[in-house]
Amino acid sequence: MSSDLDLLVDFYQWEKQRLLLEIDENKRDHDYIAVHYADEQLRHIQLELECLLELQNANYQKIQRLKRNIESFSERENSLGCFVPQIDQYKKELEDLKKERTIDSEETQILDEAIFSLINKEIEGFTIYFDLKKESYIDAVIIETGQIQLRLMQESPYGNDLNFLKKYVFMGAPRTMYDESTKSLVTYITMNRYKNVLPIKETISRLVIGSKYWLGLGDTIFLKLKP
Repeated sequence: MSSDLDLLVDFYQWEKQRLLLEIDENKRDHDYIAVHYADEQLRHIQLELECLLELQNANYQKIQRLKRNIESFSERENSLGCFVPQIDQYKKELEDLKKERTIDSEETQILDEAIFSLINKEIEGFTIYFDLKKESYIDAVIIETGQIQLRLMQESPYGNDLNFLKKYVFMGAPRTMYDESTKSLVTYITMNRYKNVLPIKETISRLVIGSKYWLGLGDTIFLKLKP
């Protein structure tokens, strides 16, 4: 049975293909203004898809890099076999990465339960810490309007400017805003009557994946409930 994340990845891959076909069609019609706007949409979709694929498999970027290296060295290979050892090494590394365990549905269930408890008002909120120092985290609470507020904070005095993330990483995420007063990134999510948790999971995933490299974070996160 497909998970929410698998369905989300499928949707973004379908949307990517739709935009590629739209761009080709507009090029044939010489409608270059439409090509420009579709290309902008495609760039944002690709960024979102990359984040989701990395959430689905933490080794995604490493796998893609190894595939590119294998392709590049294979194209340069000649009859002398100069690059064969290097290509074989890349192939071995690729196979080893593919054998590693990916995200377990039981692990994501912890986050699901926290989100359900929040929207059902069984808890005041929860915090996702990016490291043991607890200097980088996402705080999730319900505010007076009934919306879910997600706030990405970086409290380290040596931390990077989160405004950069808004301008260059989350520029295609209109719900994510930079709060000058707290120097944090804030997202507000309105819940519908069906209490669909997917928009919250998707937004948290984007915040985690999109910010972890800029903030110099590892792959392990910690969740703490606010009873």
